[in-house]
Amino acid sequence: MTSGTSRGPEDESTSPGLPGSADKDLAGHVDRVRRGYLLVSGLDYFADMLLTVTSVLLLQSLGMGSGAVFALIAAVWIVEGASEIPTGVLADLLGRRASVAISFVLRAVGYSALFFSGSVYVAAAGVLLSALGGTFASGALEAWAVDETGAKDPSGLDRLFAQGKIAENAGLVLGTLTGAALGTLDLALPQIVAGLTCALAAVLSLRLMTGRPDPDRPPAAPGRREAFAPRLRESFGEVMTGTRLTLRGDKVLIALILAAALLWLFRGIPGVQWTVVYEGLVGGNLLVLGAMRSVGSLLEIPLLGWTLSLQKRRASARRTVIVTASTAGALALVCAAAVKEPALSIVCYVCFSTAFGLCMPGVRAAMNERIDSGHRATVLSVASLFNSLFTGGGLILTGLAVGDLGSTALAWPLAAAGFGVAGLWVASLAVRPGTAPTTTTSTTGSTGPQEVRAP
Repeated sequence: MTSGTSRGPEDESTSPGLPGSADKDLAGHVDRVRRGYLLVSGLDYFADMLLTVTSVLLLQSLGMGSGAVFALIAAVWIVEGASEIPTGVLADLLGRRASVAISFVLRAVGYSALFFSGSVYVAAAGVLLSALGGTFASGALEAWAVDETGAKDPSGLDRLFAQGKIAENAGLVLGTLTGAALGTLDLALPQIVAGLTCALAAVLSLRLMTGRPDPDRPPAAPGRREAFAPRLRESFGEVMTGTRLTLRGDKVLIALILAAALLWLFRGIPGVQWTVVYEGLVGGNLLVLGAMRSVGSLLEIPLLGWTLSLQKRRASARRTVIVTASTAGALALVCAAAVKEPALSIVCYVCFSTAFGLCMPGVRAAMNERIDSGHRATVLSVASLFNSLFTGGGLILTGLAVGDLGSTALAWPLAAAGFGVAGLWVASLAVRPGTAPTTTTSTTGSTGPQEVRAP
């Protein structure tokens, strides 16, 4: 847009009150970013959810006991937590696009490893490599989308993440059902398909994750790319200093990080056990298990559409959605553990998994509103660190307390109570006004694991 001065007929489209070419270019760029974000998010979930029905069953078939399964999944969370900040800093240095591509390549290797070997040690190595790969992109895609589409409009963020959740659910449903169907042929078959999907996603992320030029950003100095070690030290120092100042200046953000980590913990406990709990109830039919996992995600799609319309009418819609979903989810999980009728228990568990999904767009939007773009990568890596450490530590304790993966009598009621309380805490924090400045420095980001993944 020009100021008020006319510069001739050739510039009439940029006069005040009319959309100029820059505005059209920006709108087109935002649309491309949104489409790329939704496509890559869907593929990401499709690859991960190919394994959701078969992974724990496969580990059991290799001879892993209950304690070993809990320990390995806990190790996934801990590896992710310990790697988040170092890989976040590397991602800041390498760029979001490269970071996401590296993530998919590592996961392609990790997921494929088990297909070519039935060794329990290869399985563990592949699981941990995939966990490490996930830290390169656990939020880089999200942070790229936020900065490229703009973070000034809170309703825009809620809309972006609700649409992203719909795309994720589409990938989740397709991945879960496909993985279950492949698992009826061979429990290891979903592994190689997941690896191939990640390889495809790596290529697409390099093509789709483009950025618009930033006139405020100075050009890189000649030869700077060659001095990698000094740049790494400089980047690490700058990011850590900025992150420390951001967190120190926003106690609400710190509380929000802790509350969200508790939500992940209490979602994680039943997320490990559900396939074993319900396998016997459905006669070992993996397709039924896949359909059961998919129903909740399908239900989320119209419900997320309803939340979008609610947000247009009510300023407090975010809090209403989180409070309602977390309370209903807690009650549903208690019922799933307590009732004896298999069909009713399955319905209750589906309602619990749906409730967790409905909470997440508001939680993610609330965090991103409070974070300066220039430090988004590492601040969200800190959030992921807490998600991972809380969940990993909780799963280790659960594994010690639960002697049988199919036992829900102790773990699920405690997880339900914690989920309900954490949801109320998150809801009270998610509507506090954000304080983050809106800079445009390019960073990567990480919000932690997207799904409670069994290896």
